[in-house]
Amino acid sequence: MKTKISFSQRFHRLQWKLTLFYILTTVIVLLILEIAVVVVLLGLVKANETDMLADRVHIAAQNMGTAFTGPFINRQQLSVALRDWGQELGTEFQGYSAAVDMDQQILAVEGDQASLPDNAGLSFPPPVQRHIQTALSMNLADLRSVTTLIHKEADEWYMVAPIANLKEVRGALVVKAEQVRFFPNNVWEAVPFMVGMSLVIFFIGAAIVGLAFGVVTSRSLVRRIKRLLASADRWSQGDFASDVDDPSGDELGQLAQRLNRMAKQLRYLLRARQDMATLEERNRLARELHDSVKQQMFALSIWVSNAKSLIGEEQAAARAHLTEAEQLIRQTQRELNALIQELRPAAMEGKDLASAIEDYALTWQAQTEIAVQMELHAKQQVLPIIEEAYFRILQEALTNIVKHSHATTVHIRLDCEDMVSLIISDNGSGFDVHCIDRERPGIGLISMRERVKALGGQLEVRSETGKGTIITIHCEQTKLSDIQVEKE
Repeated sequence: MKTKISFSQRFHRLQWKLTLFYILTTVIVLLILEIAVVVVLLGLVKANETDMLADRVHIAAQNMGTAFTGPFINRQQLSVALRDWGQELGTEFQGYSAAVDMDQQILAVEGDQASLPDNAGLSFPPPVQRHIQTALSMNLADLRSVTTLIHKEADEWYMVAPIANLKEVRGALVVKAEQVRFFPNNVWEAVPFMVGMSLVIFFIGAAIVGLAFGVVTSRSLVRRIKRLLASADRWSQGDFASDVDDPSGDELGQLAQRLNRMAKQLRYLLRARQDMATLEERNRLARELHDSVKQQMFALSIWVSNAKSLIGEEQAAARAHLTEAEQLIRQTQRELNALIQELRPAAMEGKDLASAIEDYALTWQAQTEIAVQMELHAKQQVLPIIEEAYFRILQEALTNIVKHSHATTVHIRLDCEDMVSLIISDNGSGFDVHCIDRERPGIGLISMRERVKALGGQLEVRSETGKGTIITIHCEQTKLSDIQVEKE
């Protein structure tokens, strides 16, 4: 069974498809040629049937000359010759064949009963009588140039040819014919067999020619296409440094050159996008450090300076300032840890999305002292590109909760199926979504939307002042190759 399946699967390959196409094309062309040859031959026979009949009447008249020996005429031999000459020369017709002597008397006549008179003798039309006189008046020299005299009335043909022995003209052969056929019935009966045999021979020859031609011509074509596929596979894996090796100038060669140019442009584009992403990440990190750590360090320096000035004078006040400075140091440490976690893609190494979210959320809870409730349902494995985007969105959302919401509880729900859903809600102060979108959308919210848009997913932000915030992300998993192409 496996052998049959593998054999049938061969014909799904381009090489065998081309071979079958060549075979069918060859068969069709040869059949058309055979039909054309038959039609041409039939046309030639139809166009020259008069000349063919005249030639055969001339040959029959020459053969009948042996019935005239000296002054004697072998009438029996002559009758047999009149009866059989058509079949011997492959000719059938309705009518009769008659032999006349030098006095234009009928020596013998053979033919269809309907064409023969009942009692009276044969009567020939005047033009035919003149042809008979002409034929009887010929000499041996005339026979070399003049063969058969022809006269036509309606659908009937009259053929007159001189009958001569080695010495002189002894009579004339008169043939009246209509509905002429140049093959006997047994030949027509053999035509289907002959056509069938020719078709078999043509098919075998076409199959051999098509197979040889297909194998030879398609092998190089398939080899070149395989090189294209190999390069395409490497490109799909992100290796745009490999080019297609095809220096030919035909259509496939031109396609290879254009694909090489496209790969080169993609290399430049990816390098530029990587540089831009690095620059954007640096700018974001600079803003984060400026808005959080730098301000906190400035406040810390104030607390320490005040405590220093109060040492030895007001111990309680100095101790209070140092306590505030210590708390500020802890907060700064938490801010730095959060930034470090955002910069560490290794947080997801060896983990699925649910495990990475759980570990990060627990660490974040310990740092921020904000309670986290989680519902994580990892029923299906998630594509890596979706995992990374969802993890970054979670980091951004939790960072915004710490900075702006004053929340005490955060709820995280993850469902990993064909549709990957992530819901992040808090009980914080909330905000007016419409005002934020119109006036000054936050960088974090913009980043979330860009990540979800790159995946072809949906992002919904619902919030009201004093009622907390709910962020919902939906993304349908598609083929990894399509997602990678879209990302690139």
